[in-house]
Amino acid sequence: MIVAELYQQGRPLVVVTRQAPAVVGAWARLQAAMSRGIVGGSPDRIEVRVDVFLAELPTLREVRTIFHEQLQLGPTLQRQVRSLIGDQKRREEIAAGVRPPTAEALAVELAAAGFRRKLRGFQLENLALIQQLPHGADFSVPGAGKTTVALANHTLSRARGEVEQLLVIAPLAAFEAWREDVAACFEHPPVITIHRGARPIDGDAEVVLTNYNRVASDYDRIREYVGRRATQVILDEAHRVKRGAQGVHGRAVLDLAYAARRRDILTGTPAPQGAFDLIALMRFLYPGQDRKILPASAYNERAGRDDDVLGETSTAIRRYFVRTPKSRLGLPGTTFDVVTRAMSPIQQAIYDALLGRYRGDFELDRPARRQFDRLGRVVMYLLEAATNPMLLVAGSDEADERGFMHPPLALEGSEPLAELLTRYRDYETPWKYEHVKTMAGQARDRGEKIIVWSTFVRNIRSLATYLDGFQPAIVHGGVPTQDSAPAGALTREAELNRFRHDPDCHVLLANPAACGEGVSLHHWCHHAIYLDRTFNAGHFLQSQDRIHRLGLSDDVTTRFTLLLSEKSIDETVNARLREKIVALSALMNDSGLVRVALPEPDEGTPERPAVSDDMQAVVSHIKARRRAA
Repeated sequence: MIVAELYQQGRPLVVVTRQAPAVVGAWARLQAAMSRGIVGGSPDRIEVRVDVFLAELPTLREVRTIFHEQLQLGPTLQRQVRSLIGDQKRREEIAAGVRPPTAEALAVELAAAGFRRKLRGFQLENLALIQQLPHGADFSVPGAGKTTVALANHTLSRARGEVEQLLVIAPLAAFEAWREDVAACFEHPPVITIHRGARPIDGDAEVVLTNYNRVASDYDRIREYVGRRATQVILDEAHRVKRGAQGVHGRAVLDLAYAARRRDILTGTPAPQGAFDLIALMRFLYPGQDRKILPASAYNERAGRDDDVLGETSTAIRRYFVRTPKSRLGLPGTTFDVVTRAMSPIQQAIYDALLGRYRGDFELDRPARRQFDRLGRVVMYLLEAATNPMLLVAGSDEADERGFMHPPLALEGSEPLAELLTRYRDYETPWKYEHVKTMAGQARDRGEKIIVWSTFVRNIRSLATYLDGFQPAIVHGGVPTQDSAPAGALTREAELNRFRHDPDCHVLLANPAACGEGVSLHHWCHHAIYLDRTFNAGHFLQSQDRIHRLGLSDDVTTRFTLLLSEKSIDETVNARLREKIVALSALMNDSGLVRVALPEPDEGTPERPAVSDDMQAVVSHIKARRRAA
């Protein structure tokens, strides 16, 4: 006999034991099938990741039918398998065309359950479809009311006795929005408990709000809360776990899925890099079933933006998510102004010297994986040189996002590059800084406000000094939220409110990592300037939606200004972002996303750049500049 049971104390594992007189062939077949997920054991015992075990359920049938071996599942594992079978049955019913409840019926049921906010027509349509699904995904654009629909879904599920409590995992920047929506949606709002770690979660808490870092660092305490009662778990800005088991946050969230009664995900940018990004999201919604939902082509990361892969994946996932495109929101239009300017003489010399330093470092046609870390650092230096070369000698700021941490450029002090940097400080100001200052002055003269986006915190700090006369508000990773700030400290919420309501504050300086999600600025600001951008399409799209979202007046035109240094990495980034947004548009079947989120390309510019991934694009840029030199 072979016995298997699911253990969830700590991270979930299935423990499989062989008891005499088990058939040797059956045990060997089971070991071979589970090999990619085995993390420990002995000759008569294996410990296997639960996602791999569930994905290999057909092997269990083989053990029984071909080898005639007895196989016994423990009670916890039986419940998990029954849940999986029930999920699959409901998905099949939806595919067969079961009609969702009417919007009118849902509105009446919501009112009876104490939900007071009136949902718009498209929100009721989304709710009806999500309610059909055992676990749902809302991929609507930011500003479409995903939080409201999610709270309505929880209200119905709780009233029907399907769940008893709610755990929301969201970025810190989104906490304020969740608190505001909970207060606005209910006649008798539940108290939101903020999980700060280091102490047990109140067992009577109906709604708990935590972030991705805390799930990873305090997993056992959070899993205990989720397993205590029937719990709905919502991932807000769920694209943050796209790395899945390869990332610390993704691994913790995927493990937590097995303890949840219902799982839902919210994100307007579900696959910013291509179809491959959807794997982790589907593994959270339907553990062990992702390969029955996604096509095999989606698992090839390098092909994730190919037209045939996008089309196949879009068709496969269509019934598992709802999406409200911007065209349904009735928003006024956007305009893009792409300002491309040659760098000043010393800045251009610095950029060229930097390229010359790295031309021989990489195999230009196919950079080896071991070179990627070094090449990533080069990307940071090139982005800095194209915006403000003085950042090269400072390195990253301690408040920068972890992935952008890098040391100062190594200089001996006698090389031409060191001399150029010394001269730059004395003779030139970055043209992008000057352009931003001009636009800030124009905005002030018109009584308007602007937001300036930059990836690098040191850029934000430098601009804050340069634009001191405009009393800029500042939001980046080094400015704490009110939930984590010590007494008397300046907070993100305070700075955002100063930008919104102080007539003397005309500029907000922010980076997308800290302010690109969960913040609404559309009632106060209608112009965003991008000092620099990275290859992260999610950051670019999310940042746009801070000022272009539901609630805008029909007579408002939202403006986006992109500052690109000519013949620099800025142009490479611009082309790559276009490719990714076009791919996401195809994946979500949302052609309007491209019209709203991208400026029109220059005449003759192909829609798809020739390079196949970001790092190859950088190498191609270095190669092209070498030929031009």
